[in-house]
Amino acid sequence: MIRVNGSRLVLTIGVTAMGLLFFQPRPARAGEASSAGQVVATPVVESVTDTLAFIGWTTQNPGGTTLHQAIVHYGKDPNHLDFTAKSPTRINPGHSEMIFRVRMYDLEPGTTYYYKVSSEQANGLADRATSIVNQFTTLPTNRVRAKK
Repeated sequence: MIRVNGSRLVLTIGVTAMGLLFFQPRPARAGEASSAGQVVATPVVESVTDTLAFIGWTTQNPGGTTLHQAIVHYGKDPNHLDFTAKSPTRINPGHSEMIFRVRMYDLEPGTTYYYKVSSEQANGLADRATSIVNQFTTLPTNRVRAKK
């Protein structure tokens, strides 16, 4: 573990479906934003293929209900995030942080998508952590699948 200004900096190694090796930073802890009560989440594209992507982020434990929904709002235009992907997750009250992860599927190959993340409690109340709009590009059509 490397310490930088009191924060953890950890690198993970990921392998895509096409066998490419890449390095990504670990999802960062949430930090306080400028607006009152707002917490900024820093999402990471954990994996991406031609039609699938996994987005993950870590925040301070939001408390509230045990069950939460990790949410990614996404689209092909940064001003129109018209699609939503959700994933249920449970908090561990004994942990100070919570890891969220969402799988986005049925994406178009070779397409740039824009997204932002948030989460909510089982009762529909929004958690404080949200992100700015980020982007990723899906891989071109998987050649292995195309040959079959």
